Amino acid sequence: MSARKIYWRNREGEFPPDGAQFFWRPFQGDLVPLGSCVETTLPAPIPCVTHSPPLFTPEKEAWTKAVLTVLSQIEKVVLARKCELSLPAAPDPFAITAALEPKAKGACLFCVEMEDFSFLGASPERLFVREGRRIETEAVAGTRKRGQTPEEDRGLKEELLGSAKDLREIAPVQAHLAKALSPLVEERVFFSPVEIHETHNVQHLYSRCEGVLKGGISDAELIERLHPTPALAGMPPQRAIELIAQLEPFSRGLYGGVLGWQTAERSEWVVAIRCCLLEKKRATLFSGTGIVEGSKPDAEWEELNQKLKLYEEIFL
Repeated sequence: MSARKIYWRNREGEFPPDGAQFFWRPFQGDLVPLGSCVETTLPAPIPCVTHSPPLFTPEKEAWTKAVLTVLSQIEKVVLARKCELSLPAAPDPFAITAALEPKAKGACLFCVEMEDFSFLGASPERLFVREGRRIETEAVAGTRKRGQTPEEDRGLKEELLGSAKDLREIAPVQAHLAKALSPLVEERVFFSPVEIHETHNVQHLYSRCEGVLKGGISDAELIERLHPTPALAGMPPQRAIELIAQLEPFSRGLYGGVLGWQTAERSEWVVAIRCCLLEKKRATLFSGTGIVEGSKPDAEWEELNQKLKLYEEIFL
């Protein structure tokens, strides 16, 4: 399987180096090579695309039942929802990516065009970046919208940093990263204090994790150990994955998977969230939220809606 074209610009605005080989891995599945057919320019942004009324899977009543099921059984589960849009014509995926570019603050902007479909998005979450044997990964969890004024934005930031419920979301992610990496690094990994990572329409709790790998550790081994993190599945991981299969009435496919590139000396991998699957005249948008003690179904449903606002001026 090879991609026709790939666009990648990380959140620092950097493009992959020459010779970088791309891969992706679905939420559940194997690492798949995509080749190195990389584009570094985008066409003009697409005008707003009209669509039929959105079809949510699951709908809100089923979503509420799923949230209540999680709260009665497990420490944390990340529940996802898909939103399907019927479009008047098949859009250019790279023109949609260009329309996302002004909204890609704090995110990796990507688009992969295959023979029968395209997958694109603006992901705020790195799985890891490697330079030689130095690895940097991150814990991301908890969400608030961005404020309409600087004062409102600061207030939402302080609310998120002080939220016991949201801090309960990021702690398992940090614990998972430390446990997964401990056999692979020369010394204990280091976590930065929890702070805020801002994107165009939402902000998250964030903690950076750094370490030095032992010799001979491959990117494939790192992905196998790190993915899916509790920010994508939940805790305990295996039970969370079982509940996701039971409660989500669709297959995640590439959503929640891993996309990235590697060379001998460097690599960068992101988690495939805030993404869009294009199949001819159908667009499917995905969003997810962590369900933990203190989660309220209505508030979690609204968080899903808030994450979709990344696309609201592209699909109308």
